Amino acid sequence: MPEKSGVQSVERIFALIERLAAHPGGASLQLLAQDTGLAKSTVHRLLNSLVQLGYAGQDAESGHYRLTLKMFELSSGIVDRMDIMGVARLHLERLAQRTGEAVHLVIRDGRDIVYIYKTESGPMRMSSRVGLRSPLYCTGVGKAILATLPPAEVEAVWNGSRPKKLTGRTVADLPHLQAQLEEVRANGYAIDDEENELGVRCVAVAIPGADGRAETAFSISGRAPYMTAERIRRVADLAMECRTDILADLSVNGLQ
Repeated sequence: MPEKSGVQSVERIFALIERLAAHPGGASLQLLAQDTGLAKSTVHRLLNSLVQLGYAGQDAESGHYRLTLKMFELSSGIVDRMDIMGVARLHLERLAQRTGEAVHLVIRDGRDIVYIYKTESGPMRMSSRVGLRSPLYCTGVGKAILATLPPAEVEAVWNGSRPKKLTGRTVADLPHLQAQLEEVRANGYAIDDEENELGVRCVAVAIPGADGRAETAFSISGRAPYMTAERIRRVADLAMECRTDILADLSVNGLQ
């Protein structure tokens, strides 16, 4: 019984951390209780533990709770050890400058992608942030990665994702996704046409390993009205050129 209780406590505190991460500006005790489905007294006790350990803070005026940078320190150590980060960063910064758009680097984590790097060059500011998690099936970077995987693995990802339409343009069935992935393989890049966020179009390319499979990808995101078919082709050419440079550097450094 004590072991089961301990596991439950761990599950609860991580559920609370995830909800805090979803409210970077801070959240009230009542909102966090609603989000987690836990009693306010339980949430208050867990928050006190996080505050005492330095992983959360409470605003003196509003009383709202938020995660501290100590939480980022844990994840940044993992990100900094990723070989791809050291190699790709300079190339992606240059790509952002050349396109005037936001550029993201992601890594696959099961059925999702996690943003591990972001740089913005133009006036547009994206709602995305480092650490944000999104499904593979409805993001340009996710589809770029999926296109490098065998059909059986793509089907397993789809079946395990509990797909839902995030916008009116989100892919709604496996055959539609498979058709999109065929286009990705033919073109060399993927497109997110307002499937994950209305008003935003993305061009994405995968960074494959020596076996052809990709665990990482990057994207260029811009306002939908300005990301015309002609501009998408120009941006895609720059993205594929950037990928070639990244792969060359990975090979030189013995990481490919």
